[in-house]
Amino acid sequence: MLDGFASSTNYCIQQCLKHGITSRASLHHTSYEEWKSKYDLASHWFHSSGQVATQTLKSWRTRCRQGAADSNSPPVYTARTMRLERWDRESSGICRFSGNKLQIRVREGQYFWLPLIVTDHHEHMYLQDWREGKTTVGEVTIRQYRDRAEIYVPFKRQVEQKSLEGICGIDVNERSINLCILKPGQPPRHIPIDVSELQAVRHASQLKRKNMQQKLDTTPQHPLQKRRLEAKYYRRERNRTNQIIHEASKRITAILSAEKVEPVFEDLTNIRDSMHSKRKSKNGESLRMDMRRRLNQWPFHKLQQAVQYKTAQHGYETHYLPNTGDQETGVRGTSSTCPKCGLHHRPNGHAFRCPACGYEANRHEVGSYNIAVRWYTKNVGKDVRPEWRQMQPRAEEAVLPLKLGVEAQRIPQLQKATEF
Repeated sequence: MLDGFASSTNYCIQQCLKHGITSRASLHHTSYEEWKSKYDLASHWFHSSGQVATQTLKSWRTRCRQGAADSNSPPVYTARTMRLERWDRESSGICRFSGNKLQIRVREGQYFWLPLIVTDHHEHMYLQDWREGKTTVGEVTIRQYRDRAEIYVPFKRQVEQKSLEGICGIDVNERSINLCILKPGQPPRHIPIDVSELQAVRHASQLKRKNMQQKLDTTPQHPLQKRRLEAKYYRRERNRTNQIIHEASKRITAILSAEKVEPVFEDLTNIRDSMHSKRKSKNGESLRMDMRRRLNQWPFHKLQQAVQYKTAQHGYETHYLPNTGDQETGVRGTSSTCPKCGLHHRPNGHAFRCPACGYEANRHEVGSYNIAVRWYTKNVGKDVRPEWRQMQPRAEEAVLPLKLGVEAQRIPQLQKATEF
């Protein structure tokens, strides 16, 4: 099935390039009859593979415009993955979900049954609500992983939109997440959340891998053991990072639900491209290698996505401040613009001190406040409320980065060459 889906997707890509097609409807109009004579499969296989082909080409064209892909080398679908349209009473597709098995339509009158491994966690978290009609099943994805198949079954739930009492600007940083809650009739309230453990985990894992590589790169070399240990430490770092992000996003969601406010984030798309900008450095050069490594390992998007889907379950929508150069409606200067007088002043480290009005605060609090205010003035179309200007000076000292050491006994020792 995976080979047939990949072949059908590559055929659709070739037809799109040949006829200049960008939509699945146009692809169906020009190539369905030829596809039907070439592939002995159900018609909805063409619909699913055509959707994957058009989306792949859309991403490829975008990368070509950005200079990240070669326009003379069109994409080839080689992934061992297939997406199956839902098949139920309301719609006709390829895949029908039955709780503990999947029924896949191959062709007219022929079906393939795929049993699923269902645990108590799946039964309690997903299948119980699905049987009661509280959730519905979306598009199923099948992926080959080594000698087994992984099945991704998304469940959808209809959530009622909750009434709002205000907005919350969220400034995501490497070591902290700062929330600024704005409600009518109340002054701004700041809630900092410490996530410095993320940077500590990355720093410790980096030192461990560096120490391990120095030991394993000596003569005689041990490539198998090196790859195995590298995969182990990368997996450990990923799991600890995901756990910290889950706990932080869960706490943020609880605060937003209790306060009945919607979150507003900065659109940090392509922020890593700015690390090569010469204006970021004092000597006119790009950032140092250690700073570029830190920014590349910064999981800001994963945190924003976690907060977005968790707040959506409670009936609140997540908004993003557009990534533009406008200092009044965009993300530029959110941490360097005074919230009281509007003067643009570059802060010194974590402390923001306005030379005009004397306002002092942590620059991350200033950033979260400006994020909420700029989104409010742009989308609501009203001026900033007078009570939101009543902010008390809060001078805070800069937090020093946490430096962790590495315990040598945790790094596996070399084994003898005869044991490989």
